[in-house]
Amino acid sequence: MHLDIKTAAQLSDDETEALRALNAAVYPPAPRAEKSTRKWAHPQWSVMIRDADQQLVSHVGVLTRLCLCDDREILIGGIGGVMTEPSQRGKGYAGAGMGRATDFLRGEKAVDISLLFCAPRMRSYYQRFGFSSFAGDTLVRQDGAKILVPRDEVMVMPAVKALPQCAALDLCGLPW
Repeated sequence: MHLDIKTAAQLSDDETEALRALNAAVYPPAPRAEKSTRKWAHPQWSVMIRDADQQLVSHVGVLTRLCLCDDREILIGGIGGVMTEPSQRGKGYAGAGMGRATDFLRGEKAVDISLLFCAPRMRSYYQRFGFSSFAGDTLVRQDGAKILVPRDEVMVMPAVKALPQCAALDLCGLPW
């Protein structure tokens, strides 16, 4: 297994195409009636996980953003776009990518906390890495308006600081 982290600008055309193919394998197109209308932020960095043959098998997207914990600014590290080629699941690829992403956010970016969004069925998976439910409200932007994200979709993990004790996190932008 080989892991590296690259900025979005550092991705080659081949890597960008490999990410598109991985995304299509993990998230096949849904019928129009079932498509989510939620808009997502793009990662600033990509943790690229390759197998022994140097094929891209997994990815973890990473970003940082100043957000508001009630009225206090905090630096949040976002984890998103976690995906593994379906035929390669269960081999520890995404787990290794999660470890690299959270180490990067804690060490190199010195974020206060890390935050991710996930489907409720994935909560136990992310708990293995130290993420837990955020008890407050989480606000994101969609089409210029603030919207509330369902609580069962938001998980946080302490990094440089303890988990915030606030009623609401305003992510001041799109979710990731």
